[in-house]
Amino acid sequence: MTDKWQEANSQVLELISKGQMKEALVAAGRGVDLALSEHGENHPRLAVSLNNLGELYHMAGMLAESAEALKKSLAITEAIYGLSSPEITETLTNLAELYLSRQDIDEARRCMERVVEIYGKQDTEPQRHVTAIHSLAMILQGFGETEKAGSHLVNGLALAEEKLGAGDPNLAPFLKGLAVVDLQAGNVDGAEEKLRRAITLLEKSTGPEHPDFAGILGLMAEVYVARGHVAAAESFYNQALEIFKTTLGPEHGETAAVLERLAGLCAATGKKERAETLLKEALSCYTAALGTDDPTTARVQNDLGEIYLESCRHELALPLLEASHAVREKAFGKDHPAVAQSLNNLGVACSLRGEKTLALKQHSKALAIREKAFGASHPAITQSLDNIAAIYQEQGEMLKAEELLQRSLSVWESVYGDQHAAVAQANHNLASLYIATDRNDDAEKRLIAARKILEGNREAYGLHLATVFKTFAKLYYKTGRMADSKEYAARAEKITKPQPRKGKAFAAPH
Repeated sequence: MTDKWQEANSQVLELISKGQMKEALVAAGRGVDLALSEHGENHPRLAVSLNNLGELYHMAGMLAESAEALKKSLAITEAIYGLSSPEITETLTNLAELYLSRQDIDEARRCMERVVEIYGKQDTEPQRHVTAIHSLAMILQGFGETEKAGSHLVNGLALAEEKLGAGDPNLAPFLKGLAVVDLQAGNVDGAEEKLRRAITLLEKSTGPEHPDFAGILGLMAEVYVARGHVAAAESFYNQALEIFKTTLGPEHGETAAVLERLAGLCAATGKKERAETLLKEALSCYTAALGTDDPTTARVQNDLGEIYLESCRHELALPLLEASHAVREKAFGKDHPAVAQSLNNLGVACSLRGEKTLALKQHSKALAIREKAFGASHPAITQSLDNIAAIYQEQGEMLKAEELLQRSLSVWESVYGDQHAAVAQANHNLASLYIATDRNDDAEKRLIAARKILEGNREAYGLHLATVFKTFAKLYYKTGRMADSKEYAARAEKITKPQPRKGKAFAAPH
């Protein structure tokens, strides 16, 4: 006798493998109907069909329908097998992924915590237990709970080493996650050590042309960025990009993400034309995958708009910035920090068009949002303070400009002390103001303060230090100290052209 439900279920899987998602959704609905008619409302087959249907709804962007189907599947499975059965873990994991799409971190975390707890009690499926711990850590890391994520990653790595062995490739995702934690904490050496170990594991398992390997290369690029080794970082990004394009396709999210990061590096090192090309490509990827009303698309529109602003092409920047602002305001509300960022850039665009009054209005709105969201002494407000100061400086109101830049410096010092890179940047901003007003001695003092801070960690702050050296060169050229000017210009160039490191080093890709 033909098992119609089994045929429908197999058809769903086949259609998914062929990428025929609409047809798969229809087949999944038919599977639900067959399970109901043949077995009633409390049968494992109905739970399986509802789970499949929920996944397909999620893939189609029908989040409410997905939640309804997955919750029904979970309720049936819990009733049949119990609240602590491994049988419920697949649906819990699917629900966690759905909640992530809805930006509901608390529900996503609760689902994955249950999965981790279930596998921990069973102690019969160590690989699934390890995978669940990693998924939970990624949820926490993705929403900024770095300390909790790091704790889970350390525990998961220890479990993986114990249960799977020190050479198992399943250790690589934990090493990658811990490298991210290290980078966020400024522990560049720790990050590189973990990434090298992950590279060794993946070279022996997936090979160097796999997306997982590309993900590690992308992070290795960030290590080199942190050290100011621009050429090596760019090389790693390029190899990661090529792997993602080949294996996942030119419009995949991972491809777009590397395009964004590489564009950021190019923009920061003066390669504005390439940054523009890369951001256009990333924008095309996200528009095709997510549409024009998605906040991710809006973020890239904003970044591309910033590139246009930096080259004074406000006529190209303005439509992108206005579109980005509209999407962010609709998605997040008028008082969201992302909206403040859009207002900030719109203010810059207005300033370039000579509309200083409107620019001040936009920057003041951005400042108000940031002060409301973070407080009047939070580093998030300093960008607005600095940009308002720049307008005052252009208008010749140097005392007002200096007052705002001093406030910005005070904010950074109150939060991080007087030896932080951001304090160095604030000193640099004041130095630039002093150069413009012929207060050359004051400018030199600020630059010396900035240099001392950054020279304390040349690897992490190399690019910032190069900028300070360039400003030294400008100051000394202005004051007729030509030998000093040439020396600092040469020192800046040396930083952006890294020298070979001593000892064992991971070679940049060719």
